Amino acid sequence: MSYFRSFALLATHQRPCNACYLGLVLRHRRNLSFSIRKNAKGQSQLNSKEAYSGLKETFVRMARFDLPLIINPIRGQTHVFDMNVVYMDTAVANSKGTVLLVHGVPGNFRMFEGIARPMVERGYRVVIPHFPGFSGTHFVDGRDEKLFHHTTENKSMFLSTFIDRLDLHREIVLIVAHSAGTYPTMHYITTSAKINSAAKNKALVLLNPTVHRPFRALPNPFLLAFLTTCWKQPALRTVVEGILHRLASYLKIRYDNIDLLAIAIMTAVKINFEQINQCVTALRVSDWQILTTISENDQYIESHLSHDFLRILGVDPHHILRYDNHLQLQSTGYRRDLTTNRRALVFSHGCHFSHQQHPSVVALEILKMLPTK
Repeated sequence: MSYFRSFALLATHQRPCNACYLGLVLRHRRNLSFSIRKNAKGQSQLNSKEAYSGLKETFVRMARFDLPLIINPIRGQTHVFDMNVVYMDTAVANSKGTVLLVHGVPGNFRMFEGIARPMVERGYRVVIPHFPGFSGTHFVDGRDEKLFHHTTENKSMFLSTFIDRLDLHREIVLIVAHSAGTYPTMHYITTSAKINSAAKNKALVLLNPTVHRPFRALPNPFLLAFLTTCWKQPALRTVVEGILHRLASYLKIRYDNIDLLAIAIMTAVKINFEQINQCVTALRVSDWQILTTISENDQYIESHLSHDFLRILGVDPHHILRYDNHLQLQSTGYRRDLTTNRRALVFSHGCHFSHQQHPSVVALEILKMLPTK
């Protein structure tokens, strides 16, 4: 069984006992550390070619921790979720710092391969956690899946707990988030005093962020909420699955299986746009360096909403790099002589995955945000 087939099996929730489950995840970890070679001065250096191979085929890890969450705000009811978290960690020896990548919904570490490679080659540690319900991350008690709400607050708390568990606060030099992963990331950054005081380099990349207002991928939130509620009922699941398949085809939504699609929809219907507006406004006045990428032909989000998002975030038109459908840089008055901590890349053709469509362009701009020492 290949590595990716093993990972695909995990994503379908076909889980054996925990010991066998972890064994399946780790079966293809051929190396436990990167190859280190000596340079002319006798200093250790990372073998970049083997490092990238390792990003794909090694360093799949699992951590078990408790996640206390409020499950009923009105009654103040809390619950402690016991979960096994699957994540990628390149664990570079003597790294220059840690880059945390946060996937969207659906999503997993594979979505970042094109932009993660240059970071690993330059000696940065790359860590990519999988949210509950995605690519192997699961609750020890299956009943907890019905209690966990895929809200911005819950996922923000998940990120906070994960970062605490790995003690990454002082090591993080860059956070990269894609699509729906931008919501919990923005919430975490704007509410966590710990990351704001401890981070070595306050840099954030928002890849095709889901925006501050309802967008086209949410045609009818009430209908979607009704469908996901019915999907949780075994007697109705078969009927709802057929409807969800048709809906995904109409909206051109990528998904690996129907469970992930249902979680994606549950995430979407629980978006609190007032809260997101507060997060974006807080980021605007923060001292974080922010790079945002958007696409004019995004199939999920209208172009004018993405541009409005840039405006609220405080991106000046003189700090927007625009690329046409041939990936040629357009002359739009970009001012390289003006210093700023808010920049944006706008692609004519990048769909909702501009970092996968144009990894070299996006990676080059991301690398500029990393500390040189």
